[in-house]
Amino acid sequence: MNARNICIRGVGAVSSAGWSAAAMHAAVLAGTPLPSRSCARPGDVRNWPCESRFAPPAPPEKVARHPRLRRSSAITRYSVAAALEALADAGHDPAAPPPGLGILFVMMNGCVNYTGRFYDEVLQNPAQASPLIFPETVFNAPASHVASFLGVDGAVSTLLGSPNSIMEALDTAAFWIGSGIVQECLLIAAEECDWLSAEALTYYHPKLIGSEGAGALLLSASGGGPRVREIIGPLGYLSWQERCERLPELAAQTLAQLQGPATLINDRTGIAKLDHTEIAAWSGRTWDAVLSPKYVLGESMGASSALQLVLGTLAVRQTQQPVVISMPGSNTAAYSCVLTP
Repeated sequence: MNARNICIRGVGAVSSAGWSAAAMHAAVLAGTPLPSRSCARPGDVRNWPCESRFAPPAPPEKVARHPRLRRSSAITRYSVAAALEALADAGHDPAAPPPGLGILFVMMNGCVNYTGRFYDEVLQNPAQASPLIFPETVFNAPASHVASFLGVDGAVSTLLGSPNSIMEALDTAAFWIGSGIVQECLLIAAEECDWLSAEALTYYHPKLIGSEGAGALLLSASGGGPRVREIIGPLGYLSWQERCERLPELAAQTLAQLQGPATLINDRTGIAKLDHTEIAAWSGRTWDAVLSPKYVLGESMGASSALQLVLGTLAVRQTQQPVVISMPGSNTAAYSCVLTP
């Protein structure tokens, strides 16, 4: 893939732990699952538990002001906050982003809150469905808002896929940088909670808890910061059974790249039925530390692997050792990634 040796200069995050990458890192290191609450279904009552972990209210310093943000949904506000943090973390002035900056946005569900609201209005009275809400239902709305807020002059695009599609976006961003299309690229993945997404997760397992937030990474061909040393994958699969068969292969190929101590960031949810294959696959060596963000934060769907990469970047900075990120996915393909100082 194109992304080998790309540099991660800055990171930012919003999660159920708070409005910063540091808050998320501290929560995951503590290892205690964050509180959850029921995700209410409008106008109806379900007869099974459906829990979610929501992002807390934004602190005053994280509330961005811009005409575009007056009507934007939560997914855009999370993305703006994460992007600003990543730019500042890389040493840029967030009020004056560097020239040649591009944006690649990744999501799985997208702008579900305004989509639900708009189509509810359509069903109630099509003639009065708000034209102000409709633009917020399209998948590219958050990327457009972030680009306008920052005044970005480079390429901007949105990719849709499974939780680990961030790896395809990482590959695309590296191609853009290597081809001179952009000088640096903001890679952002975000999701927002709603009752339908939360219920869909319970079909995987009734104890699976949904979450929301955004992860942002500022990528460059050079500069200080952890680097992407290896990407293993995609290893495709068409069924859960085939996924279980591919994970040992994914782990074996990744472990062959490692020498010396390393940290593992896995995809563990705390539900044995969903976790056992991944845990077994990565048990072939002793790890200095094992971090399980989904166990603490919840399943944030399209944002989950971006949050893993943010955590991996912070872990490399802290330990000055390689970090392995396991991203088995849930739909079509498995990946892993090795970050080094």
